[in-house]
Amino acid sequence: MFPSRIPALQHVSLRSHLKIYMTRSSTEQKFIHDEVTRALMGAHLDYDNPIRKVLEREAEIVGVRDAVVRVPGAGGGMLTLDDRIEQLRLDPSHATSFPPDPPKVAKGDMAKLCENFQKIIDGTVCVE
Repeated sequence: MFPSRIPALQHVSLRSHLKIYMTRSSTEQKFIHDEVTRALMGAHLDYDNPIRKVLEREAEIVGVRDAVVRVPGAGGGMLTLDDRIEQLRLDPSHATSFPPDPPKVAKGDMAKLCENFQKIIDGTVCVE
């Protein structure tokens, strides 16, 4: 009955139709916000990084037993927030939202390790 009364919506899935008109509850917003915060901190990004808006806009709560936050990916699959952050890191349009990679020192290079010891402790140089 619904599609016959509104013919323009016949080819739109119910899920996408409802997505247009539904808003998230405060509980859903808080859950998504907390999960995005956790993902940003895990990626060493600031709390107020512009990527937050992208992730929160795209995020969906999925799961049967355990609720998790995922982002729709290519081909209809769902991505974790961490995977989406890595995709955005490679996207040139979001390059300014990510800090440059810190300099790296090989773990077998003792001279460079000793030379950069304090920087390694401070987190400004990475060991690989």
